[in-house]
Amino acid sequence: MCGIFGYVGAYTDTGGMVLQALKRLEYRGYDSWGVAVGINNHIEIEKHVGKIGSAMVDLPASDIGFGHTRWATHGGVCEANAHPIPDASGRLAVIHNGIIENFRSLRTSLTERGYAFHSETDTEVVAHLVSDLLGQGDTPEAVRSAVARAFMQLRGLNAIIVLDRSTRTLTAIKHVSPLVIGQRESGSFIASDTLALAGHTERVSYLEDYQLVQLEHDGITSIDARDGQAWPLVWADIPVEEGSAELGGYPHYMLKEMHEQPAVLERIARDKLDETRELARLIQSSYGTFLVGCGTASYAALTGSYLFSRIARRHVNFVVGSEFEYQEHFLTDRSLVVALSQSGETVDVIEPVLAARERGAKIVALVNVKGSTLDRIADFSVHLDAGPEQCVLSTKAYTAKVATLLLTAHILNGSEHVGRDLLWRAVDGVSAALTPGFIDRVHGVAETVNASQNLFIIGRGLSYPTALEAALKIKEVSYLHAEGFAGGELKHGVIALIEPGTPCIVYSPLDETRTDIISGAMELKARGGLIIGISPENDEVFDIHLPIADVADASPLVMAPPAQMLGYQLALRRGFDPDKPRNLAKSVTVK
Repeated sequence: MCGIFGYVGAYTDTGGMVLQALKRLEYRGYDSWGVAVGINNHIEIEKHVGKIGSAMVDLPASDIGFGHTRWATHGGVCEANAHPIPDASGRLAVIHNGIIENFRSLRTSLTERGYAFHSETDTEVVAHLVSDLLGQGDTPEAVRSAVARAFMQLRGLNAIIVLDRSTRTLTAIKHVSPLVIGQRESGSFIASDTLALAGHTERVSYLEDYQLVQLEHDGITSIDARDGQAWPLVWADIPVEEGSAELGGYPHYMLKEMHEQPAVLERIARDKLDETRELARLIQSSYGTFLVGCGTASYAALTGSYLFSRIARRHVNFVVGSEFEYQEHFLTDRSLVVALSQSGETVDVIEPVLAARERGAKIVALVNVKGSTLDRIADFSVHLDAGPEQCVLSTKAYTAKVATLLLTAHILNGSEHVGRDLLWRAVDGVSAALTPGFIDRVHGVAETVNASQNLFIIGRGLSYPTALEAALKIKEVSYLHAEGFAGGELKHGVIALIEPGTPCIVYSPLDETRTDIISGAMELKARGGLIIGISPENDEVFDIHLPIADVADASPLVMAPPAQMLGYQLALRRGFDPDKPRNLAKSVTVK
């Protein structure tokens, strides 16, 4: 959610540079955007509602500026609420990620002191609060002090950057919500994501909580906002490959990333043995393991709980990230929390993980973005190495998580060679589900179900979490109401929703669930359901059959791509952008 980019240096087309960086952050999700530059002792701001697209900014030449893509939380989607937000005098402008939990009391206090508000945002309190604390101060030190004191009054997980026209500085500080800076001879950069810095700098420094940095034309100052003491910057090589974030000839990132899944599986089978062996050792030595994730990551975690039980005879607990803080009171220093996240910035994972760490639990991250918050706070990380995932929907990162947990379960069981063999079989199975012929079959299914109001998906055992993930993929990209259920729950209420012609996807791998799931399919068909079977073998109950490879316990890996492709095809038929579904964000950084 919300993308940030800023620059101070020798380059004078700062407005254009900022806009291009914001385009690279579009995958984070947003509904409005804005850019500001400092010029001739004033700040020029340009803001718009909607997507950036092919837009250009009409801003004067400047060597300092910043920009922001906003995902609305406080206040509607309009230009007044878009960032940057100026203060009353026009000296300052602010961009902000997060939610200021005490903004109402701050706003009331500022209003009583005569400040007028022109937006509905919580961000505007920062602009007026910094201005109030700064007064007539006209030095970089005065700005640092005002920003630090203002930030310490905010409650919540926030990151702010203040552009000051007088000192021509960008001053930034964060608590949990990420910020990263970069530097080269031509200037200094700051962003919410290293992806925006790729191509601008080869080294970065990740801000820690309450670390305040000030970007000036002659360098960067870093202090602790709590006591004003110097805070040395720690530099690291930028951990992203610029070229891998491009479309590469595909019409959409979603399609590109689906087609990258076989290569992701190959890398895990070939390169991830050391990391998965260490993860298996940590699980073996723990007293209580918890798999935690949100959205797609939660379904990968749920799949993992089945895999560990089925393969390694090891019980692990599955918890939805946003609910974990309500269940973690019994954690001890012998507990292990395995947190799954593509971005490594999901606040509903970060917050409970931090609380678990305070209770002494060991933290493992299954994360795709190196250097992310989750990666840095974990005691040990398994890097998914799936490459940048630009589409808001997660496809290849989901596959990487499930594959990693499958391999780990087999290592824990002492059958590492079996796990690797299954992954190599899954490479072929996923590749087969991405061939033109198979895609044509899925296209036919999309044509059949496109006019439907509802779509139901059932599975048992390992197929149950896959059904949940399949429903999520379809509804979030095509807006067709899709729900996944455990096959055994049909008679406990779900079957009341079935009407003649209702499309029902049935996951039916060749395992011990086959007989019971086929019986469930018959019950659906008896009530008029249109049965779409995703299975290695056809059955007479299927009205439509999508054949997949038989890969035993790796079946979740080959069952996912047909649903991903169905969601993609439905989105195109309905005229929606599959890369940027409405109201969704790639990196959920606010609660």
